[in-house]
Amino acid sequence: MPEDQRRGDRRTIAAGVLAMVLFSGNFASTRHGLAHGLSLADLVLLRSTTAGLLMSLLLWRIGLGGLSLARAAVLALLAGAPYYLLTVAALQFAPATHASILNPGATVLFAPLLGWWVLRQAPETGVRAGLGILGAGLLLIGGASLAEGGGRAWIGDLLLLASGFTWALFGVLMRRWQVPGTRAAAAAGALSLAWVPLHLLLLGPGGVPAHPGEALLQAVYQGLIAGGIAVVLYSRAVALLGPARGALLPPLVPALGVFWAWLLLGEQVSPVQLAGMALVVLGMLCGALWRPGTVRRRTDAESRPA
Repeated sequence: MPEDQRRGDRRTIAAGVLAMVLFSGNFASTRHGLAHGLSLADLVLLRSTTAGLLMSLLLWRIGLGGLSLARAAVLALLAGAPYYLLTVAALQFAPATHASILNPGATVLFAPLLGWWVLRQAPETGVRAGLGILGAGLLLIGGASLAEGGGRAWIGDLLLLASGFTWALFGVLMRRWQVPGTRAAAAAGALSLAWVPLHLLLLGPGGVPAHPGEALLQAVYQGLIAGGIAVVLYSRAVALLGPARGALLPPLVPALGVFWAWLLLGEQVSPVQLAGMALVVLGMLCGALWRPGTVRRRTDAESRPA
């Protein structure tokens, strides 16, 4: 491989890893905002406004490219303001450690099942094995949440599973309609701006004026960084790396998300939940790394005479 290509490959991988680092802090940032004077509606407003303006500029540059407004609206419902509303609502009940595991874990769980149903693509052996491991981990986390005396974390866990489902359906429909990732993300973010005037009309500015520092922090992180820069970096990395290598990136989110929740929020997890989280990450890695026949094909290729 030429040196220039290797350098470009390393930069692409670095961009993908940076996107995962930025994504993983999203849950801790949301929980921080809820704990410092902002409401669920305030956070959705801030993200929809900031990310919506940024994605509108991107969409103006690249255009819809044949994507109909009706399909763009469906993508916006699945990955725009309603998706983030589910996530924020979940974090009113469940800790950020749960969100960093259950949201990406549910996405990886539902994506191949929806792909099997919608795209008629049966999951590979590694994916099927990974789903079993991942499902066992989700059950451990959910069981531990139910066992928490008087807690309502299980409500948040169910909402997180629902948010993972909507994101998985977003990805499946994006493939079915053959929409590039950057265009789909731009359309979803831009159309989410429609939420802003409706919110201001019905709810007003909420707690944003009373907490300008926290509002600015959330607007920058949720809207600019997690809702804008990270999405563009990830979409570009997956486009250049391909789906197989790109699938190695999302399993970084749970481990990094738990780290941020511990470092920034001081959240602790029980041994049972840790075991469940480890199983979720293992299941995600199993689905991403296990490619039956890869070793055999490489061995056959290497054994051929030059």
